Amino acid sequence: MTDKPLVTISIPAYNLGGYLDKTLESIFNQTYQNFEIILVDDASTDKTAATIDRHAEADERIKPHYFKTHQGVSKARNYAIDHAQGDIIVFVDGDDLLEPTYLETIVAGMADPQTDLVIVGFSWGWRGGGYSRHPQFETVTKRRAYESINYRGDNLGGYTWNKGFSMAVIRDNQIRFDESLDLAEDLLFTVDYILAAHQLVYYDAPLYNKVNRGNSIIHSATYQMRAKEQVVRRHIDEMGMKLMP
Repeated sequence: MTDKPLVTISIPAYNLGGYLDKTLESIFNQTYQNFEIILVDDASTDKTAATIDRHAEADERIKPHYFKTHQGVSKARNYAIDHAQGDIIVFVDGDDLLEPTYLETIVAGMADPQTDLVIVGFSWGWRGGGYSRHPQFETVTKRRAYESINYRGDNLGGYTWNKGFSMAVIRDNQIRFDESLDLAEDLLFTVDYILAAHQLVYYDAPLYNKVNRGNSIIHSATYQMRAKEQVVRRHIDEMGMKLMP
């Protein structure tokens, strides 16, 4: 990996016209600037597409794409994986905010050739985020990372947005988001990646700010979505048997 690896930032956006400006501003304010943004509008019905157009015209690092029909977040993230030019990929939700050193920290963690997953701390609305006052990279075992996936509120978690992934690992192992899922698709992707990864590190500082949006899918999920989520969580438990104790 080069000294200044390109980072691909995947942002799926569906009816986020009121949030996207601030999310992009937090990206443009990053201390690390060697990135591309694959910004997918998932057939929004508000001003999201116009917001994307405006920013794409102003910054050539934004690679916009527009779904003609609503496809879901997994389809949008898979589009980013398929078109990524970066060495590292991060998955940012289009209503969240990044601390200025988010990308810099992920790139620094990936500088070790043995490391192919970097996890950073986060703050999350109702829960907040405890963190170290003197953070440094700490090696995390696969078992520890795996056990955090099905445990809500864990600082590591199965979320994709507080992690930096190696595109080489994703491509070599053909890791994808399950497009049949509306919930827990990130958990399944993360556990697949952990099983394929070599070294994992954690940086205990809240560099990703999760916005608790009342109309997000996590709050409006149907019974059928929740039932599928439980099936995925049981499957993740079974996958843990592949890991050493």
